[in-house]
Amino acid sequence: MTSPSDQSPETEADTSPLVTATLKTAPANDDIITPSFSIIQTAKEFDGLKQEWNELFEAHGTGTQLFQTYNWIWHWINQFELCPRNMVILTGKIDDELVLVAPLILDQKLGLKILKWIGEPVSQYGDILIKENGQNLHWLKAGFNYINETIKPDLFHLRKTRFDAAVTPLLEMYNATILDETAAPYIEVRGDENFTEFNKRYSQRSRKAKRRHRRKLEEKGPLTFNLLDEGKDANRAACHAVNLKRDWLKTTKTFSPAFSSTVIDKFFDAATKENNHSANIKVSELCVDNHPAAIEIGILVKNYYGAHLGVYDQAYIAHSPGSLQMQDTIAALIEKGVKTIDLFAPGDPYKYEWTEQSVPVYDFAYSTSVKGRLYEEAYLKRARPALKTAVKSISNIVQNSKSILKTNKKSSYNVSP
Repeated sequence: MTSPSDQSPETEADTSPLVTATLKTAPANDDIITPSFSIIQTAKEFDGLKQEWNELFEAHGTGTQLFQTYNWIWHWINQFELCPRNMVILTGKIDDELVLVAPLILDQKLGLKILKWIGEPVSQYGDILIKENGQNLHWLKAGFNYINETIKPDLFHLRKTRFDAAVTPLLEMYNATILDETAAPYIEVRGDENFTEFNKRYSQRSRKAKRRHRRKLEEKGPLTFNLLDEGKDANRAACHAVNLKRDWLKTTKTFSPAFSSTVIDKFFDAATKENNHSANIKVSELCVDNHPAAIEIGILVKNYYGAHLGVYDQAYIAHSPGSLQMQDTIAALIEKGVKTIDLFAPGDPYKYEWTEQSVPVYDFAYSTSVKGRLYEEAYLKRARPALKTAVKSISNIVQNSKSILKTNKKSSYNVSP
């Protein structure tokens, strides 16, 4: 979830170390079979993959790979100007069966070839789709070698890769550099738990506070909640959510790289309309007298829900509309049989009001040339983090400028002549 929130932290989460990631390796007595690889770089070739990609995902994809569905990437390719000319989608086949897909994009700058996951800035995770079997590690290594021989990249910069991603053991084996580590909090629904039982996880004080906020909101008008499928209403709500997000960024003077252009607006506008490329988007909306007080854009795949973008109307901030919308969304998802609700990285404090569980998410870098190593050492390890810190510091100064000026003015009155 990438949104601001009117909630506050109560607990910290435990994260699992990278070394716990596992991948089945081939038994010694198995005959090793290597897929035949190819690289998809045109829109026509990509369109031809639809049926095979969907079959691979249906049989072997997981909920955590909700951003590696064919349709999600189809929308990305059709909305982002970098694609498809820089598309590098590795495919592996055995006897004409698609068994591996690595959706990558080539970023060329400063004379470097840098391979990244397709999906930034809308995708929260990157990964490789692969048919689960005892030879996965061999296939990944062979695919990695094929990309190096054909594309000859200087660097792999694979951001937002979960510790339990299919590709993580390969990156660990090659000692890829971990540039950054964040936590993605998530909620697990236990067994056949209904919402009434689920809600008992939280303190009586917390439940009472939500009831009080709900009553206060109801005084402003009748409350309605809807979990919307893709279509006219979902599209309207999603577009309004993006506008609310931009309003919040402007009001708080917060810089967001994802919202530095309008491409993300176009993506959600296109992806929430009814079409032949459903991106599995759900839009939840809590309204006060038919006016949206809080909205969340989420993705639902294989009983796994990702809370992608949550926003609220600042006019209702005193009554925690984001928290109430989340509560209603969780209730609706449990009724639908959802087992996991992913709040995504970063592990902002407010998310831990809902859960104590989280999973590590890494930014990886792996250099394959001298130029790539220099870029990794000089920019990715040093300059880039320093720039991010500087931007954050400037943003904090701008946000707090009024209080700083007020404090300085107050202090000046206490200065002795």
